[in-house]
Amino acid sequence: MANPFIAAEATEEEQAAAELPYLTEYAWDFEHNCLMYDANGKPVLVYENEALKVWVYLCLKCERFQYNLYRHGEYNEKCNYGVYLEKYLGAYPNTEKTASLVRTEIREAILANPYVRQIDYLDIGDIRHENLIIEMGLTSIYGSLKIKLAV
Repeated sequence: MANPFIAAEATEEEQAAAELPYLTEYAWDFEHNCLMYDANGKPVLVYENEALKVWVYLCLKCERFQYNLYRHGEYNEKCNYGVYLEKYLGAYPNTEKTASLVRTEIREAILANPYVRQIDYLDIGDIRHENLIIEMGLTSIYGSLKIKLAV
């Protein structure tokens, strides 16, 4: 008979999540596209899934390979931050095939984050005022999160 007082070994996913630092980001005002400040003029911090929502938004706003700051290594090794959507602007017809390609690019960008376990759904909406409307549900190490953003 197994001893009930001995804990089972953690899975690799649980061990990896335990080794990650606590996720913290500066709060973001998605409507005005700027940082949020408290009454004293200091930036507000957000944690866990709210911080992940900020990370997702900023990741989707940053074009991959456009800024040297986000490049790895000296000779432009593949960068994991940002999304590569610029090539689709005006080059492809607005079809389901194009939407599928855009979804693939977004999935790759979001899944590069170690706090994200999986993307449950991803819907690409209309372009409104030159913004792409994205709705997604994802599962992070902190639980489920639903996001609706204009990027």
